[in-house]
Amino acid sequence: MKYDTIIIGHITIDVNVFPWGLIENVLGGAPTYTGFALTTLKKKAGVVSKLGQDFPENFSPVFSKFGLDTEGILATSGQTTTFENTYDEKGGREQVCKVVSDSISPEDVPKSYQDTHSYYISPVAGEISPDVIESVKNSDNIVMFDPQGIFRDIGEGGKVNVKMPDNLEDYLKNVDIIKLGKGELKAFKENEEEVLKTLTEMGPKTAILTLGEEGCMILAGDKLEKIKGLDVEVKDLTGAGDVFGAAFLSNYLDTEDPFKSARIGVIAAGLKLQYKGPTGFPTMEEVEKEL
Repeated sequence: MKYDTIIIGHITIDVNVFPWGLIENVLGGAPTYTGFALTTLKKKAGVVSKLGQDFPENFSPVFSKFGLDTEGILATSGQTTTFENTYDEKGGREQVCKVVSDSISPEDVPKSYQDTHSYYISPVAGEISPDVIESVKNSDNIVMFDPQGIFRDIGEGGKVNVKMPDNLEDYLKNVDIIKLGKGELKAFKENEEEVLKTLTEMGPKTAILTLGEEGCMILAGDKLEKIKGLDVEVKDLTGAGDVFGAAFLSNYLDTEDPFKSARIGVIAAGLKLQYKGPTGFPTMEEVEKEL
């Protein structure tokens, strides 16, 4: 196949507010964090996303310089999706969505991207419909889905709240692997293990709950495992879930072992936590050393 992974979701411009200071105009979204992590892990990847006229010109070449194929990045007449992320001392996050770019449709996926081993689909603000997943899924590929953006309810002033989507099952019926963050866990009434079981009953064979510095919990088949996180000095939690997803999927494509892939994902995310912004993506050699 021509590509290992195609990433679908909005590239964002983030403002990150930490207890120690503020960083403005930071590249964000799964195409940034998952994409850069995948190419660092020597995987061939492409991106489907939409950008507005306000996207900084000096940012655009960064994606191709990292080795990502950019045929699926489309310019629109609107604005680029923008978030303000405010973190507390414990890593808790409050979000304000300033702008949402145009939605991504099945027609936006280039035909050349149909020749891929896997898709990593991660909306940040509801920009992807179940139709997009259905249009790319076939019996020969793997779809991994991070549903964070469909759990985000953007209220007055752009304040983001977590809310259970009405059509979650419509998304998951064409998904092989779902990766849920602990922020979205708030939308469920069940405990962690019950949530994973509920998710697999909707379609995916593997369900993962990422728990930040605590690692992750994974259910594949009838086996449930909790994997401890790395003990590191955390500089920035932004994008850690996307780095986990990239490392998990990269190894899963080679081994089809969800539990080893989850351990590799936890290590890669932990190593990334030591760096601020979209930098410090670990190589496979660094991950294997920790493993």
